Amino acid sequence: MVDISFKNRYVYVDVGARSYGSSIGSWFRKQYPKQNKTFEVYAIEADKTFHDEYKTKKAVTLLPYAAWVKNESLFFEINRDPDHKVEVVKGRGMGRIRPNQSSAKSDGEVIKIKGFDFAEWLKRTVSAKDFVVVKMDVEGTEFDLIPRLFKTGAICLIDEIFLECHYNRWQRCCPGERSSKYEKTYGQCLDLFNSLRQSGVLVHQWW
Repeated sequence: MVDISFKNRYVYVDVGARSYGSSIGSWFRKQYPKQNKTFEVYAIEADKTFHDEYKTKKAVTLLPYAAWVKNESLFFEINRDPDHKVEVVKGRGMGRIRPNQSSAKSDGEVIKIKGFDFAEWLKRTVSAKDFVVVKMDVEGTEFDLIPRLFKTGAICLIDEIFLECHYNRWQRCCPGERSSKYEKTYGQCLDLFNSLRQSGVLVHQWW
């Protein structure tokens, strides 16, 4: 286990947090090896369905926006993927960013939300003297956020990241067919993980 005792602060950032019980309460609070340190916890979640719950969680700071590459308005599509294990709250499926309102057909609900520059926020919020853990489950937007972290140098502020990478996996329902929900391939996911490891970030696959 890595020694983190010399760090100034201990910070956990859940990007794509959904409900408190989705990962903060069920995993980070109970299972992550915090080494008797008190972590500041940030939940980044754009779907307002989950916002009220965080009002009762005094130890969690909610950022009710979408982590993105700049500050701008975005369209957020909430849809169920029949080939993906989803946590459904009040009938809510997983949400993903659509930077532009395209004419592409959508079977889900599309709402307008605010996005913020995650890399710049991270640079303002933590320092190299802090121990920073990030969980990122953003339905494909990792291919935008991770390069932005490298470009700005903010990647150097992250000590450990739990990342779910989304790609055009085979569909259980339809043998021989890949999901059209994501454009990236499994090989591109491997490249993303390798780039993080080569930069010195301890990265794990999140499911």
